[in-house]
Amino acid sequence: MKIEFQVDAVSQRKTFVLDGELDVHQAKTLKSVVMETIEEGVWTYVIEMGRVDYIDSSGLGMLVYLKKEILRSQGRLVISKPTEAVLNVFRLTKLNEFFELS
Repeated sequence: MKIEFQVDAVSQRKTFVLDGELDVHQAKTLKSVVMETIEEGVWTYVIEMGRVDYIDSSGLGMLVYLKKEILRSQGRLVISKPTEAVLNVFRLTKLNEFFELS
């Protein structure tokens, strides 16, 4: 999986564009990349999933973990552009009600 990272300091927005599969092997990479950028304050962390064609339970668990960590620092997590495959997994697990999707 490839992760592109962008920061917009003016709007306090950090965007992570994922490309590939979010599975047990890639969840740790996502965790380390996002956790390095978390800081206190009203930041919005966007995980763009428009190019993710597969997500497993490890990937879901990591997204839940990241949301909790981001909330702890007063930020917010948005899952952006989920593919139909990812959206179906969110719906099956009811995580579409837990995450802010855009």
